[in-house]
Amino acid sequence: MAGGFLIAFIISVKSGQFDDDITPSIRMLFDEKDPESNEKTI
Repeated sequence: MAGGFLIAFIISVKSGQFDDDITPSIRMLFDEKDPESNEKTI
């Protein structure tokens, strides 16, 4: 069973599944806002 998980992991790594450098969970931290905007963020 562990061998099956290892094979699945190797296949997913080789297919590029984990190539995302900026994941969606932290993408909002790199969002640039318009400096001239007068909107208040809470």
